[in-house]
Amino acid sequence: MRLVALVLGLGGVVLLAIGVLATRIPSTGLYLFKRLATRRIARGRRHLADSDELAVLLCGTGSPLPDPSRAGPSALVAAGNRLFLVDAGTASVRNLLLWRVPLNQVQAVLVTHFHSDHIAELDEINLQTWVSGRDAPLRVCGPPGVDEVVTGFNQAFGQDAAYRSAHHGEDFLPPAAARMQAVTVAIPSESGTALVLQSEDLTITAIRVQHDPVEPAYGYRFDYKGRSVVISGDTIADKNLAHAARDADVLVHDALNPQMVAALGEAMTATGNLRPAKIMQDVPGYHASPIDAAEVANTAGARLLVFTHMVPMLPNAAAERLFLSGVSAVRPNGVKLGHDGLLIRLPAHSTAINTTTLRA
Repeated sequence: MRLVALVLGLGGVVLLAIGVLATRIPSTGLYLFKRLATRRIARGRRHLADSDELAVLLCGTGSPLPDPSRAGPSALVAAGNRLFLVDAGTASVRNLLLWRVPLNQVQAVLVTHFHSDHIAELDEINLQTWVSGRDAPLRVCGPPGVDEVVTGFNQAFGQDAAYRSAHHGEDFLPPAAARMQAVTVAIPSESGTALVLQSEDLTITAIRVQHDPVEPAYGYRFDYKGRSVVISGDTIADKNLAHAARDADVLVHDALNPQMVAALGEAMTATGNLRPAKIMQDVPGYHASPIDAAEVANTAGARLLVFTHMVPMLPNAAAERLFLSGVSAVRPNGVKLGHDGLLIRLPAHSTAINTTTLRA
């Protein structure tokens, strides 16, 4: 025991000595900083999926309510090395940077609807993919009205892009690639779905969902080499979504626990916070409850239900259990509470569902 204490004590002395040297001798501090930076940079970009895998990475699983552990709603879908971002919630792009995701591989952003928490970082993903080497405008696909949103972002950040091209050179940051390009996806009134993209092995389908008064609002389905992922967007329990998600491997569904939100509203009222209390009274009407989402997953025959965009905040395990109250009675298996960094990989023509968590 004394030997262990002696070794630990010597280790502390060495670390202290290094710290003193780093502060008193700038060249030593710079050397150590460079060594650490080199080590971190050498780790390179993160590998998300093999060429024959479909994967979904939860970049943000929170809501407009502030939550230090959850970014705003966003998910990245990988079909091999092709990446598609569904929504761009607050701080979600920062997560992608921390996780060393290869943003030069992002093909498009798919917007579910135009609530601020879903589009807050559209310009940030545009900037970061441009800096990463994108040499053509970033496509932003979404419901009618997406052109207005994209035009607004392009105007708001146009001067920023011009500064960066002037500073780094137009060959390095071509101005023509700095702007986003809107792609309107219209779903005919008589249909519940519309094709967004179809290639030899990848199909992306837009799904009309119910988020009134937000209309239209979409979810998206990705089919790749015999595997499938569906992302609900914001919706109540929706039969059209259940139909479009038929036999999906993974259904990523938003959820709001009405009892917890009601209790939060009551606490706000009791403390005189009447304006946020009013919001708590209103929001349950256009979100599915966890039990609703479980029933949709059952109807669809989805193999794994993953909750995202969770309302209210879930600061600990007790709150998480409360959020899921009643779900097991409806769906005993195949349920997962999503968290930022959850990566789900689906090998081609298989039934395997592999999960891991990305860290910075």
